[in-house]
Amino acid sequence: MYRFLIVDEDLSKIQVYTEFLRTKGCTTDIASNSADTFLLISEHSYDLILMDIKLPDVNGFDLCSAIRSKTTIPVVFFSHEMDELYQIRGFASGGCDYISKDCSPELLWVRLQARLMPLQSQVEVLREFPPLTMDLQRQRAFINGTNLRLTQIEFALLALLSSRPFTIWAVEELYAEIWGTSGLPDPQIVQAHLSRMRRKIEKAYPRHDFIETIWRKGYQFVPIVENESHS
Repeated sequence: MYRFLIVDEDLSKIQVYTEFLRTKGCTTDIASNSADTFLLISEHSYDLILMDIKLPDVNGFDLCSAIRSKTTIPVVFFSHEMDELYQIRGFASGGCDYISKDCSPELLWVRLQARLMPLQSQVEVLREFPPLTMDLQRQRAFINGTNLRLTQIEFALLALLSSRPFTIWAVEELYAEIWGTSGLPDPQIVQAHLSRMRRKIEKAYPRHDFIETIWRKGYQFVPIVENESHS
């Protein structure tokens, strides 16, 4: 089913909703501040983010804008503040819906499903380099149908490298594309994510290195040639 990230500092008041979503087969992760939110987004793939506007370190509108600059995960605001101005700010910051915390768990579930159905109805965008398949819509990668369970950053790196096979990407270029800055204070950030991603691919398919290291130049994506796939 779905995986939701719930961003809210008052866990006691949302417990009834998280428990109800779990009865529907959904996985729910909880973040209470912006740092935890971005950490979880970097480690997992989410179908939707459910967010309060009152957080201890930043307001939900600013956090939504920051999330929207880095990912296309739908953000739904979930708040007791239902003034029209708040709702306008919510949509202006990139939210796709604004739901009252006074609603029942059943109504929340229906509203969330309504927001997810348009994503399901779209033709899935697949990038295939057999036996590797990437679902660009849901940010998931598979080897022979087995989910590699890449984090969001790992998937972003794989999608970027595979967008131009055999092109050598310098570490600085990868950092700029994924993290949105031209500088690279610590190249080990990129290398650490690449290393974890490559280990997951190798474990699923040890016969071929899809990501190759080019000494002193960077990395490139190498698909399997037809003869190799039958060897």
